[in-house]
Parts: sequence; structure tokens; C-alpha cells
Amino acid sequence: MDKEIISGSAQETITFGEQFAKENLLGGSLVVLRGELGAGKTQFTKGIGRFFGISEDEISSPTYTLVGEYDVLYGEITKMFHLDCYRFEKPEELLELGVEEYLYPKHAVTIIEWPERIEAYLPEKRIEVRIEVLSPNQRRISISANQRLKPNDY
Repeated sequence: MDKEIISGSAQETITFGEQFAKENLLGGSLVVLRGELGAGKTQFTKGIGRFFGISEDEISSPTYTLVGEYDVLYGEITKMFHLDCYRFEKPEELLELGVEEYLYPKHAVTIIEWPERIEAYLPEKRIEVRIEVLSPNQRRISISANQRLKPNDY
């Protein structure tokens, strides 16, 4: 599965994140978000959260808390985890958070910002989202996956 769109605003990025979640995410999905500071990773996550009934205001970049945990009631999905690994100096810091729960979620969806900081621990089965800044308002969002998605995937 490969998909690429151009977003013209933060709101379009949120809307695309919501549509992406609706069409693709299952319990156990791991989504890694790649992109520079300010690219829109958290906006994309807000869209995923909105699909699961989480207010956009509740979701912020967990740079200082490292993990945001949200209760969800959507079929088999009961949690959404949002990790920000930007502050990690060593990948081993992830082990202190309880890696099993976040990297191998059974009844949850995990979204990871700055996955390059913990690359050695990432499972192969994941969805890769790359957000590239094209201009102050435009972003190229590219999605690829090597994990099972819903039947109506891209």
C-alpha cells in the first residue's frame, strides 16, 4: 500500500489523519510518523484521535510526558498511545516505558513521533507516514505499510 497526498493546511492534515484511521487502523496497528519539527505529525495524530472520539484539544505533542494514553471504545480498540521519542538520547530509554505495551499493542493503536530515535526496537509490521514540508502551508504526506490493514486500504 502506498499513498501520497498534498495537504494545504493543518486542518486538511487533521482531516486526512481521520480518514486514514477510518480506512486502515485495526487493534494492534503501529503507526510511525517521520518529519521535521513543525511538519504536522501531531496534527495527523489529532485526526486519528478525532476518528476515535478524542477531542483535538486533548491531543498535544507528548514531548515532555513522552507518552499520551487515551481511552477509546471502537470495536477491539480500547486505547490509543501517542509516543514522542524526540527527547530520547538513547534508544534504551524506551525500555523504561514498557515497550511491549506500546510497540506490540493488542487492543490499541500506537502512534510514534520521532521513531528514528528508537529504530532498533521498532517491529517490522508497521505503517510509515512521512510528512514533508513543501511550503509554510503545504505538506506532502506519504504512507506505506507492511502490516495488515482493513480490506478497504488505499
